[in-house]
Amino acid sequence: MREDKIMIEPLKVESIIREHFGKVSLNEFSANVEKFCPEVNMLALTTKDDFETESNQLVLFQSEPQPLPLNAYLACALSNLTSLERQLMFTLSDMISVVCSGLDIELYEPRKKTDPVHHSDISDTEVFHTDRERVLSSDLLIHLCHHASTGSGEELDFAHNALMPIILISHDETKVSRMITGIPALKIHITYSEPEELRKQLYGVLHDIRPLLEERKLTFSEYDVNIVGKKIRTLREEHSLTREDVAVSSQNLINVELLKNIEDSTDKTSNPTLLQLRAIASILKTTVADLVEPDLNEHLMTVFQNILVTQSAARSGYDTKDRKRILTRLIRRFLDVLEED
Repeated sequence: MREDKIMIEPLKVESIIREHFGKVSLNEFSANVEKFCPEVNMLALTTKDDFETESNQLVLFQSEPQPLPLNAYLACALSNLTSLERQLMFTLSDMISVVCSGLDIELYEPRKKTDPVHHSDISDTEVFHTDRERVLSSDLLIHLCHHASTGSGEELDFAHNALMPIILISHDETKVSRMITGIPALKIHITYSEPEELRKQLYGVLHDIRPLLEERKLTFSEYDVNIVGKKIRTLREEHSLTREDVAVSSQNLINVELLKNIEDSTDKTSNPTLLQLRAIASILKTTVADLVEPDLNEHLMTVFQNILVTQSAARSGYDTKDRKRILTRLIRRFLDVLEED
């Protein structure tokens, strides 16, 4: 048997809702929201009139802003450890991962991808590139200083060169190398005697520096493009040089694999050193500034595209032909201004 649907006019619905909430006190409403909708936060309302906005809309609650997702890299010794020492590293890693997860920070643990015991089939070169890329794509490096590790030293250097904040963790009875504590970077050293103490300290530190990590992530996002590598490849091909030719000219200070990584990766991931760029610039008969800075044409096109995107957001329905027409008009207007000056 089909039931007839009852249609209620919008104004009647509004009246029913207002009547209902008129009978519920603010404290009762807050308690119900907390009980049945724990994922939302109540607005700071003080009187009944505060339930209504200037536009006469009924305001119940607002969702909590979602934090910016962050990534952290965990560096620790994995080679030449006893079974007990490895178990300690794994236990601490698991705890750190839980703490990070509670603050919306995804922790990368090399032991799960490139462990020398469980992933011995992965080549040395692949381990280097995999872990280096994961370090450079992270927002924070956490280092367990319990055992000496050449690999961790490399990872710390990657982080330092990328201006990445570093958290050092050590037992209060462990003497940490001054080559690590002396790194001229933004670093925080946590010492502990019991795991629970470490957990509390780490949570507090991560909570306090999270705004800084978010700011760094947003600032460094502009380097997630390939400007340097594309420029090097363009100049190399203009000179009819292969990567092998560049390697030979540099007396193998710049090898083929390194050059390929720079040309194919984003600037943030490749992060070539000043000495490497000087060597490449010399071979390509240019300057480091020419390699690093985008040329004028590319810069102008970026500016025009950004203007176009802004206008497109304001007016929907632009097709490819319309966008090209607007871009042409912007360029002509820009040239007219230059001629007037």
